[in-house]
Amino acid sequence: MPPLCAAAPVLRYNPRVSSEQLAVNGGPKVRERAFPPWPALGDDDVAAVADVLRSGKLTQLTGGAVAAFEEAFAAWHGVRHCVAASSGTTAIHAALAALGVGPGDEVIVPAHTFIASATPVLHQGATPVFADVDERTYCVSPASVAGRITPRTKAIIAVHLNGHPADLDALIALAGPRGIDVVEDAAQAHGALYKGRKVGTAGRLGCFSFWEDKIITTGGEGGCVITDDDALAERLRRLRHHGEGPVQGDPSRRPFGAPQGERSYFHLELGYNYRMTSMQAATGLVQLRRLDEYLQARRRNAAYLSERLGELDAIEPPFVADYAVHSYYKYICRLPSGLGLDIADFVRAVAAEGVPISRRYPTPLPQQPVFRESGLGGDPCPSAERLAGELFTLLVHPTVTTADLDDVVAAIRKVRQRMGSE
Repeated sequence: MPPLCAAAPVLRYNPRVSSEQLAVNGGPKVRERAFPPWPALGDDDVAAVADVLRSGKLTQLTGGAVAAFEEAFAAWHGVRHCVAASSGTTAIHAALAALGVGPGDEVIVPAHTFIASATPVLHQGATPVFADVDERTYCVSPASVAGRITPRTKAIIAVHLNGHPADLDALIALAGPRGIDVVEDAAQAHGALYKGRKVGTAGRLGCFSFWEDKIITTGGEGGCVITDDDALAERLRRLRHHGEGPVQGDPSRRPFGAPQGERSYFHLELGYNYRMTSMQAATGLVQLRRLDEYLQARRRNAAYLSERLGELDAIEPPFVADYAVHSYYKYICRLPSGLGLDIADFVRAVAAEGVPISRRYPTPLPQQPVFRESGLGGDPCPSAERLAGELFTLLVHPTVTTADLDDVVAAIRKVRQRMGSE
């Protein structure tokens, strides 16, 4: 694989650039070459998958790769169980199902997050209740959550958005005395720390995604749930495999005298096919060995970019709470609406300069048609609505160099100065 955050000469900004016409209006680009790609998969990833293919044991039912990945991921987090799944979305769905969330229940979800934090609630026949978010961390606001709790509240989904941990102590203090479960959605936060503790380990269940561009990937798709709860882990394994009873275990639980090690084909409850493949798990095992290195590179890149963007006015780099160590899945900046700059125009102009940039969740979940048209918009979430028009995403993945980041700063500076002067 290519070197991470490879050394490169620091190319400080040339003031002449700001006097040039914006690329979106026909001027020269700040950057012509492509940005470094992510993920960075190398020969060892390919070899691991090839070994599985040659074995012919391609599933968790026939091969050992999935179990090996689960054991390694659980050990990295210091928990007893990891249950692999086909995606981060199915991991959240399985988690809610294992907790018994169903019709008549309410689940509190942030209004500003990826839609998969909320749609699994609908799949369980329950009602998502949208809470507002903190204006600095962009994670769910405990104060807003407190105002949304009702006797029907079954769970709170604490999303560690962009790699920044949510305020877990405050959420657990609200949930615990009321018998409400906290599910950590750590799909974007592998390796982030909350008060020195890895996210995903404080609530009853922690859910992760290994989609293509995540901090680590299992070959494009994949997810998992981690927990210290033995009963929940057993039910999760059953739910991801058609609700089928265990292949091995107490003979009294295997119907019709099925011998040890033989599948029972006996289905104890409604389940799903949410299994991870052996090829995905083999990739995940290789990627997991690099996770600490990846995190160091992301944090190094984020620190450098924050320093450089600090030279500009008006652009707010990511805030990091005192309790948190960020994992920087995405580097999220804020362009305050009070400046009079339109976020869509700003992002379009920076992108035209050859720098990857995008808006961050421009439509809050309560305004998404799947919820709004079903009457699930709920109470106003003013912070989420305001942030939808102010946030943009930059990339700090491990293959990015300081020279790449200097181009990012140069493009933002050029656009900010030219748009601000018009």
